[in-house]
Amino acid sequence: MGATIARDLVKSKRVDYVTICDVDRRRLRELSRKEHSPKLIIKVHDVRKRSETVRLLKESDVGVGALPHGLSDYAIHATINARVDFVDLIFGWRFGQGEVSSACRRRGITIIPACGLAPGLTNILAMAATEELRRVDEVHIKVGGIPEKPCPPLNYRIVFSFQAVLEEYLREARIVRNGRVLDVPALSGLETIRFPPPIGKCECFYTDGLSTLVQTIRNVRQMDEKTIRWPGHAEQIGTLIECGLLETKPVMYHGQSIKPREFVANLLSEKLALHKDEDLTLLRVDVTGKGIGGTRRQRFEMVDRYDRRHGVTSMARTTGFPCSIAAQTLGSGRISRKGLVPPELAFKGDLREEYLEYLADRGMIIQSKFM
Repeated sequence: MGATIARDLVKSKRVDYVTICDVDRRRLRELSRKEHSPKLIIKVHDVRKRSETVRLLKESDVGVGALPHGLSDYAIHATINARVDFVDLIFGWRFGQGEVSSACRRRGITIIPACGLAPGLTNILAMAATEELRRVDEVHIKVGGIPEKPCPPLNYRIVFSFQAVLEEYLREARIVRNGRVLDVPALSGLETIRFPPPIGKCECFYTDGLSTLVQTIRNVRQMDEKTIRWPGHAEQIGTLIECGLLETKPVMYHGQSIKPREFVANLLSEKLALHKDEDLTLLRVDVTGKGIGGTRRQRFEMVDRYDRRHGVTSMARTTGFPCSIAAQTLGSGRISRKGLVPPELAFKGDLREEYLEYLADRGMIIQSKFM
């Protein structure tokens, strides 16, 4: 994701230079090999080195986070100290959002959290549909990255951190049901969903992807987010959970302390790697409510495919491009609101239309229709 964001920023005429940091020299060399540009600066850096992270952020107008959850805490802390605007792919730091927002406002900066595919683009689309309604009744988001064809094991291939995927399957999902905010088990709410041929039938289940929508879309009767997979995946993951293979509590085996989830993730990561397979990203956002003339239902839908020309996964494209565009818009000074600003509030009106146009220019075509 980080490499795709960096490459997209480098190609933009609005960007003077991009500094990309990673502890993994191999990844940096690979990016440098693919992207020959004087605008790209490569640095081996550990984000946990706080003072150096602050110094690096101060050299730029906008910071972008494409980090695991635990490491993103360091980046957010550093960007507040550096007084630099920031866009993050995730939203779920150890310190509270109120604390972050207050600190940002005091320092006159903007942080846009959870600004990838989902949450991120899905939030922006959901908010766009609600603005056409007098009353919002239901918001249903379904999104997922899958291999072009289902294949064992698990009918799945990894397009980002497998540890992060497993976390989605184990963390309770926040939804709204009958007007009440509830936490329900991930993988529950299993249902069938269909997309146009040749994709056809898939399955989807609750995951914790609403993010800030729980606060920004109010008085809604039903609202949820589900992850899309090929049929049978949820049952297979459920078997791993029932067998205790995704537990984090260490167990002793032949005198060695082993965390089952870490062991399974390490074992399956190579087996589930995408390799020469190609991936799809499927997205559907349905919003229903009361509009002028009666009940109104709007659907946004997208099917995005692997980029064969550049060898970029669909998940990297659909996550990285929304984040890159947000960083460019923030860097140009067109988002004046300070504090912690969710993507659905940062991109409204003309800015949202431009945002979607930029995505279309990159081949992310989102269909909209009323039903």
